[in-house]
Amino acid sequence: METGRTHQIRVHMAHLNNPLIGDQLYGGRFKLPAACSIELSDCLRGFKRQALHARKLELDHPESGERMSWSASTPADMVELIEQLRRDRG
Repeated sequence: METGRTHQIRVHMAHLNNPLIGDQLYGGRFKLPAACSIELSDCLRGFKRQALHARKLELDHPESGERMSWSASTPADMVELIEQLRRDRG
């Protein structure tokens, strides 16, 4: 089933002037935050994908109606990105 929502989160965040890190389609040109640390700069430059992750997805199967669920841990690169952003915030 096609929903047409594959870009929805990315479009909404870009519209709010908060594009996803690593989103080359909707994020505009790469720009570092003002006065960011060298460590954060390196982390942002090395992050080669969209900073978007679903920890848990649930849906009702379209044919059987069975409730289905999938879980995934936060990827290591995103954990590092979040940690760098928190350190730099202070």
